[in-house]
Amino acid sequence: MAGNLEDYFRKTFEDKLLIKIPEQEDDHLSPATRLLEKRREMSEVEVALNCQKEEFEMKMEALRQRREELEKKELQLKQSMEKFDKFLKENDSKRLRAIKKATDEKEMTKVKVKEIERLNVDILQIVNERNRLQSKMEKHVIFSKFLEKTVESAEEFQEIREIITRYDTLCATHDVR
Repeated sequence: MAGNLEDYFRKTFEDKLLIKIPEQEDDHLSPATRLLEKRREMSEVEVALNCQKEEFEMKMEALRQRREELEKKELQLKQSMEKFDKFLKENDSKRLRAIKKATDEKEMTKVKVKEIERLNVDILQIVNERNRLQSKMEKHVIFSKFLEKTVESAEEFQEIREIITRYDTLCATHDVR
């Protein structure tokens, strides 16, 4: 059983620690030499174990640093996503405002077009009225010329207004009109 354990540990140390433990013939060595040999072996095993511990510590430190880097990148990605989400919301808000503005402008355009049409009808009516009055005035221009000649020839009137006032007075007196 002791031989089996010794063989097991020898094989395990050789496989795991990559250290070849030389086969020994324990029969001719003194116990002090065997003790020294075992201490040397133990020292080698401790050195190998310390090397593995250092390697393990270095790997753990590398993994810790990698985890920190990943956490930083994850935080940056999260912040970037939040910024992008905010950008999308602002962009959507701007788009909705632009659509509303365009709709309002279309409504305002319709109102203005109707107002222009109404004003064009008003202008047409005013032009027609002006043409009617112009025609009437042209027909009555002969009366104006008559009154001007009357003012020039009659000494009792200085202005056309005086003739019209005299006419109104005579009409009122005789109730003619």
